[in-house]
Amino acid sequence: MIEWTKDYSVNIDTLDQEHQSLFAALNRFYEGLQKCATNDNLEILLTDLIKYARIHFQNEEAFMEKIGFHGLEAHKKSHAAFAEQAADYLHRYKKGTAPASYEVTHFLMDWITQHIKREDMEYAKFAGKK
Repeated sequence: MIEWTKDYSVNIDTLDQEHQSLFAALNRFYEGLQKCATNDNLEILLTDLIKYARIHFQNEEAFMEKIGFHGLEAHKKSHAAFAEQAADYLHRYKKGTAPASYEVTHFLMDWITQHIKREDMEYAKFAGKK
């Protein structure tokens, strides 16, 4: 499970709320694994997480564009790489060639937390929020 702390805050309310929602979606997936949820339920949880991440990425990119953030293109590439990797995993999971696992959870958790702490903090600094 992953817990939201102020260390993850970019001090932009809407984006912080979206980050918290990403944490909650990831925790629901992890909890599904722990409770041996059905494959259909795990697929729904993972699909929801990926869909929400894409919505968040769009909102975050729109914010960066609005403030004229110099790192927008690199940030977009990072988002796209994550979305592609997650979609590939989901596709393989639906086909039965990739198991729902703690390794996937750790990949998602590590990517999200490190992305916020490293890359998202850059636009927060640029916006004068950090």
